[in-house]
Amino acid sequence: MSAVIQLAISRDVVLTSNQRKHWATKARHTKVIRDMAYVIALHERPQKMQAATCEAVIKWPKLSRTRDSHNLQPTVKAALDGVIGDYGLLPDDSDKYLQALTFTSAEDTHDIPGVACFVTLTFTEVPERGKP
Repeated sequence: MSAVIQLAISRDVVLTSNQRKHWATKARHTKVIRDMAYVIALHERPQKMQAATCEAVIKWPKLSRTRDSHNLQPTVKAALDGVIGDYGLLPDDSDKYLQALTFTSAEDTHDIPGVACFVTLTFTEVPERGKP
C-alpha cells in the first residue's frame, strides 16, 4: 500500500538548510507548510499505516543552476509533521515507523511564478521493525 501527498511550496514560505531566519519567522513558515500538508492529507484521506518509507521528490523551477534536493530538509520535515503527526498517517515519525526518507529531484521542471518547488511525498508501507 502507498500514499502520495503533493505540495506546492511558495517562495514566501520555503525553508532550506542554508537559511538563517529569525526563529519566529521560521516558526510561521513551518506552521504554514505543516498545516498545508495536514489539509491535503485530510482531503486525500490516505489509509493509515503501521510503518513506511518515504520518498520526497522535488520538482524545481526552470532555472539553469545546480540543485540540492537535500537542502529542502526543513520544508520536508514540516510537511512530514503535518502528515504523520497531525493527520496520523503513521503512529510516529521515529525510525521505528518512518524507516527511510530519501530525497530526489524530478526529471522535469515547472514554470509557475511564485512557486519555489513542488514536493511529492510517497509513503510505501513496510513491516514494522521487530515484527515479521
